[in-house]
Parts: sequence; structure tokens; C-alpha cells
Amino acid sequence: MPQQQRQGQLVTVAMGLLAVLIFVGIARAVAHTPARAKNTTPIAPAATVSTMPTATPTPVVPALAVQGTQFVNAQGQTVTLVGATRQSLEYLCSGDGHFNLADFQAMRAWGMNVVRITLSSEFWGGAGGFCPNYHQTVAEAVNNAEAAGLYVILALQWDAPFDTSHDRTNGGVQCPMPDDQKDVAMWRDLATIYHSDQRVLFDLFSEPHDVSWNMWLNGGIITNAQCYIIGQQSNAIEYGTYQAIGMRDLVALVRSITPYTILIVGGLSWGYDLSGLDQGYALSGSNIVYSTHPFNYATKQPANWQNDFGDAAQHFPVIADEFGSYDCGTSYIGAAIAYFNAHHISWLAWAWNVGGCGGPSLLADWSGTPSQPYGAFLRQQMMAIKP
Repeated sequence: MPQQQRQGQLVTVAMGLLAVLIFVGIARAVAHTPARAKNTTPIAPAATVSTMPTATPTPVVPALAVQGTQFVNAQGQTVTLVGATRQSLEYLCSGDGHFNLADFQAMRAWGMNVVRITLSSEFWGGAGGFCPNYHQTVAEAVNNAEAAGLYVILALQWDAPFDTSHDRTNGGVQCPMPDDQKDVAMWRDLATIYHSDQRVLFDLFSEPHDVSWNMWLNGGIITNAQCYIIGQQSNAIEYGTYQAIGMRDLVALVRSITPYTILIVGGLSWGYDLSGLDQGYALSGSNIVYSTHPFNYATKQPANWQNDFGDAAQHFPVIADEFGSYDCGTSYIGAAIAYFNAHHISWLAWAWNVGGCGGPSLLADWSGTPSQPYGAFLRQQMMAIKP
């Protein structure tokens, strides 16, 4: 072998050994480098219930639509909505503090797939600068509910056409029909915000009362309107005159902004009576659902159901998005659930909160422990359906 070739080989070997030593040194240095040095962003500890951050919207549940008399998902599969109302945002500017992700996860653990959140158009409008953070509070509640895997029904529960001092601090009253000012403004805003989210449904006016079917459909001036002050002395009423918007025009207005959102429209007699639908008062258009509110009053007993909403459910999509019993018993709600299930009617119990029979209340505490026997029975029925 020539000397020059031998020297070249030695140089090549030496360079190779040097490269190996450098590689080993780097590898050892990396092996002894703390893991955080690889990523300067610290990993946050698991959140507890008390520190749970506000969720961001995630597509946990698919889009929803109406087909025939039923709800269907994006795959065309029939969906039965089963859940409860989460109240307090109609009478407390910031709510009662139980609109966190953990609260909605507790509802999901009961087998629910929908929550109904009741709102105030007075708080939403923020008259006089009162309740400035209401929009953000509502948005966070919707985000958290969706993140927990729930559909969301936003319901106009309380309104305030007379703009009294009581309305500004307490969220309003329950008038016979939506007004053409604050209520319309709220739905314009919400339709704009959620126009592309078909997991959010709009309950346009929870409980029409003391009006005719013609007024319900067409609206008009309501004179000597009986607007009930809820939570005050028994039968406290505000009287006044205001311009009401009819359900036909309110549906058209919202639909012009959000073509595909499911709109829920309550019947007469505090959102219970749907008998007028078969008498020519049904609304035209798609993705419209009618709601009924059976509670154990004398005029809303099982013998009345077929005429009052059962016949309508044969031809129109119907949801019982409020129902309950004030006697702490289960016979009325048991009969109601059996009727709903037999007639393919989705249902939401009143209400997901801690309290007594006067609520009525599903919870014994905010961790999700059911009240007895009312909440326990409803939880059992929800788990049996597994929507």
C-alpha cells in the first residue's frame, strides 16, 4: 500500500473518531438536560372544580335539524332531547354561579344531552348601564355546556316592555307576549352570534299567556297587559300597554339572520296549549318546533294532554321543554314521561337547581346529588333513555 494512501486513511479514521466523540458528548448533554428545557411552556396542573377555566366551543355534539316531527343529527339519525332547565340568568345579572364546565358535566352524567338556559331581555339590553357583563356571562355558559357535550336551548323567559326600576335590577317580569323593542333586539343579537352553530336552539318566548291565538300569531297592541312579577308577593302584577310582535313576524325576523337555527315556539296558557296548531295557526317554514309546559295544575292533567298537545304532536314537532310537579311526588311526572316517550316528544325537566318542592328542584346539592324522590326518579328516567 502506498504511504500517501495510508496517511489518507489514517486522517479519515481520525475524523470519524472525532465525529463519534462529538455525537456522544451531545447525546450525554441532552440526556442530562431537564425536560422543561425542551419546551419553555410549562404544563398546567389539572384543573379542579373551583379553578376550572371557561371552556371554548368544541364540536362535541353534532349539528341538529328537524325532519318531520323529530330531531335528527347530521347523519339523519333521530335524536331525542332529554335534559333540564338551568335557571337564574333571568333574574340574576351574573346568574347563581353554577354555569361552569363541571356543572354541565354533572348534567351529562345524569344522561342528559340538552340544557335550557333561561334569559332576560332586560339584562341583555343593559338599560341604564346595568348588568354590563351579561353577554359574556351567557357566552361562557353556552361554551361550557357545549364543551360538556350538551345541546343548548336559549330561552327568553323574562322581558320588560315598561322598563321599570324593578325590571333593571331584577331582570323583568313575565308578560303575555314578546315586545317589539327589547325582545326583538335580543334575538337579533343572538341570531347574529349563533347563526352558524346548529347546536344552539332558540326558545323565542317561553310562556305566552292571556292572549288569543290571533294575537299569538299576528301580534298587536296589548292593553292592560298582565305582566307577572315572579318571586315577589303572591299575584304581584304590572299592568300596562305595549306593542307585541306576533310569533309569525318574530320567526321571520330571526330566520332572516340565521336560516338553519331550530326555533322553538311556546303555545298559549303559559306555554302549554298547542291545540290551535290544527286550527290554522301553525307557522310556515322549516326547523320550527312547538313547546308545551305541563305542570300538575288542575287544567293540565293527563286527561287534557291529548287535546292540548298530543294531537298536535302527530303532525308537528313538539318538545316539552318545561314540566314538573310541585308536590314532591313522582306520579305526575311519571305519567308525563311515559306520555312523552310514547308520542316521541323530547322533554326537559324543571329545574336543575337546589331547593324544595316549590321549585320544583332536581338537586339536593350542587355536586349532582338528586333530590328525593323527585330528582332521583327523573335521573333514573334519563339514564334509561341514554339519549
